[in-house]
Amino acid sequence: MKNDIKFIYWFAYFNEDSPSVRYRAKYPLKFFQKNHNIESILITPSYKLKNLILFLKYYFSALLFRKKDSIILIQRVQSGFIYSNLLKFLVLVQNKNTVYDIDDADYLYLSPLIIYWFVRKRSVITVGSNAIKAHLLHFNKNIVITSSPTLNLELYKSKKNDTFTIGWIGDFGGDHKKSLISEVFPVIKDLNLNCIFSIIGVKNSEDKTYICDYFKESAKIKLDIPTNIDWRNKIDIQKRILLFDIGIATLVDNEIQKSKSGIKAKQYLNNGVPVLGTNLPENDWVIKDGVNGYYCNSAEDFKTRIIEFYNIDNKHYKRFSSNSKDSTPNFDHQKYYTDFKKVKDYI
Repeated sequence: MKNDIKFIYWFAYFNEDSPSVRYRAKYPLKFFQKNHNIESILITPSYKLKNLILFLKYYFSALLFRKKDSIILIQRVQSGFIYSNLLKFLVLVQNKNTVYDIDDADYLYLSPLIIYWFVRKRSVITVGSNAIKAHLLHFNKNIVITSSPTLNLELYKSKKNDTFTIGWIGDFGGDHKKSLISEVFPVIKDLNLNCIFSIIGVKNSEDKTYICDYFKESAKIKLDIPTNIDWRNKIDIQKRILLFDIGIATLVDNEIQKSKSGIKAKQYLNNGVPVLGTNLPENDWVIKDGVNGYYCNSAEDFKTRIIEFYNIDNKHYKRFSSNSKDSTPNFDHQKYYTDFKKVKDYI
């Protein structure tokens, strides 16, 4: 593509309830339009009549009347249903200047056939991590890393709370749940500090009951386990993170977790909250040890650093908080745009 990108047809794999759709598509596309004059349309699969009409409108626009200097991007589509098959046909007809985007190692726990088909047929692939790139290089050499960005609302932590607050946000399930329970829960329980432990992302009553039972003997620990979170309300989510004094970002040492884009650590730092996180990709280029947080690779590490932040005075805490805020140019929307526009080198 000799000219700049002027328009993006972005076909997502799910609706806006998916963090990938919000963080890699919805918010960046608005930034692209506002700051770089790139128009776009975000299409998500749905059986609702309004959405079907919208899909057909832009599908046939891309198929038959494609806009000049445009790219077609297929995000994480992996199923064999009609949506995927229609996009396959679109790709075969409009193969030039096409992109497949993937930010999770879906091929490790789902049938990879559809994913690999799109990877082979695309002009270029955008991926969320080095681990995904290494895996997909077998199928396509044209790969650009576009690490998932955070949305900067200029909401920053200003001081340490009167009651020390340990926070975690995410999908409380799978390896995220496993690592939190095994590496962090025992430390917080045994320390029994006068603190608030906020866990945002618990989805069912069984998990909430389990957490409450786990800490019921720890009288000094106040649990904050909000439910019915509106994940699309970006202001509310960031205001909740602002209540944390430290954010926990654990990863499990397996290929699925090492293929993550470190979004949890980025979310904390984006709001000026120091991070305690595992020293694994992609945390290892987001967290600067001793600057905006610490690497914690064992329960003993978490214990040491939690105690340090519990006792730290506000002057030294503000240094960590300021460094956290200053980390954001490494993973904000401008950085994402700078990386994303590299697709022009391949199409």
